[in-house]
Amino acid sequence: MKVLVTGGSGQLSSYLFEELEKEHEARGVDLREPVFDSAKGKVDIADIRDAEAMLDICKGADAIVHTAAQVSVQRSTEDPAFDVETNVLGTVRTLKAARDAGVAKFIFISSAAVYGDPHYVPVDEEHPAAPLSIYGSSKLSAEYFVRAFGSSFGMKWAIVRPFNFYSPRADPKSPYSGVITKFTQNAASGLPLRIEGDGSQTRDFLHAADVARLVRLTLESKRDGLTLNGGSGQATSILDLAKTVKKVCPRPVNIEHVAPRTADIKHSVAKVERAREMVGFSTRISLEEGLKAFFSRTV
Repeated sequence: MKVLVTGGSGQLSSYLFEELEKEHEARGVDLREPVFDSAKGKVDIADIRDAEAMLDICKGADAIVHTAAQVSVQRSTEDPAFDVETNVLGTVRTLKAARDAGVAKFIFISSAAVYGDPHYVPVDEEHPAAPLSIYGSSKLSAEYFVRAFGSSFGMKWAIVRPFNFYSPRADPKSPYSGVITKFTQNAASGLPLRIEGDGSQTRDFLHAADVARLVRLTLESKRDGLTLNGGSGQATSILDLAKTVKKVCPRPVNIEHVAPRTADIKHSVAKVERAREMVGFSTRISLEEGLKAFFSRTV
C-alpha cells in the first residue's frame, strides 16, 4: 500500500515510517525538513493548506495518515486563528486533495482532548465530546469533516484519539512539551521535577511507537468508520510518574511540589477494549521501559 503521512517530519511520523516500512511504501509531507533517520529522503516540503501542492502530493497514494497539526493547548489559546487554520482548514484541504486524487482511505490522528473533563473513567469512545480547549475544539471539528467526507464522497476513514503519548524524540526545547519530556529533561540536567499540586492527578501514557502500531493496524483493517482510543488503559498519577523517572534516572533526582494548575483535568485514562477487539491492538512498551530510553543514547 502507498501511504502518505502528513506531518512527516514529526515525532509520531518517525515511528510511523519505521512501522510501515516492512509492508508498505510510505512518504511524507511537512513544512520542515526531517531530522529523524526514518523520515530522511521521504518527506516533500509543502503546506497542507496549499490546495494545489497537496493535490499533486496526494496523487498515487492509496491511503493518507493525517498527523499534521498544531498540537499545543497553550499555543491554541495564544493564537486561536492559527490553531483553526492548521487543524481545521488544513484537514479540510487535505481531505479535498485526497478525494480529488482518488485516495481510498483517510486516517485522522485526533486527540483525547476532544473529551474535555471526563464524566467517568476509563473514557470510552462513546463518552460525550466536550473539549475545554481551543485545541480540543479544533480537533473535534476536524473529526466531523473527516466523517462528512466519508458520508458525502464514500471515502473510507478512521479516527485515532491518542491520550498522552511520549517518546525521547519529542523536542525538549519546545515550551509546549509534555510532562514526561519536561520531567526527563530536568532529571537529566540535575533540576528538580516540579509537580503542580499534590500529584494525585492521573494520565494515560502511551509510547509513540505503540501509537504508530495502532495506526498501522487501523490502516490495514478492512473495517470502515472506526473511532479508536489510543491509550494503555493504565492510570498513572503525576507523583508516580515522577517517582518512576527518579527510579530510572542514573543521577540523583529531587521532586518538588508547586502551586496547582487552575482548571486542570483531574483524572484521564482511556478505555482500550475497542482497539483490541476491532484491530487487535495492545501496548508493548511499559512506562518504565519507555522512560529508560530517555537516559540512553538509543532513541
